[in-house]
Amino acid sequence: SGNTTEAGATATFTGVLYTEPTGDVYIDSASDDATEGTVTGGATLTFTTLNWATPQTVTVTGVDDDVDDGNVAYNILVTVDAGNTADPLYDPLTPSDVTVTNTDNDTVGVTVSAISANTTEAGGTATFTVVLGTEPTGDVEIDSVTDDVTEGTVTGGATLTFTTLNWDTPQTVTVTGAND
Repeated sequence: SGNTTEAGATATFTGVLYTEPTGDVYIDSASDDATEGTVTGGATLTFTTLNWATPQTVTVTGVDDDVDDGNVAYNILVTVDAGNTADPLYDPLTPSDVTVTNTDNDTVGVTVSAISANTTEAGGTATFTVVLGTEPTGDVEIDSVTDDVTEGTVTGGATLTFTTLNWDTPQTVTVTGAND
């Protein structure tokens, strides 16, 4: 029915048998990438001699992550459960997998807070914080420097390092006023 999204949107597809089975037929569906999408409804479809011609629905739900990884394609693997299927003609069949794309909702960015106060020539300090908008795939270093060292210098947090573990924790930069 479409694609999934990291915002939780679902997609559906249906399964149906071509012929009446001699016994129950079980069709299983599972994601090949559970970090992008999962089967949340209809993971096992059961077809009997009474409902074999009635389409049954499988529901797939997108999984959210904090990484700006773009739209990611994944597959829903569809298989006949040969161990439980009662009709031997259906055992060897290999239904087609279903390709789905999980639409990303993350945008790379850096947020810098407002500065806490003004510095003073008597050595007064001010602070601001920096935090990333999405989880990075590797370390990210952010440097802070002043454009006029005669008025103030960065005395704490001149280089901030964000990792996959601390990317969403604001880090503080301290600026100290200089006497001229």
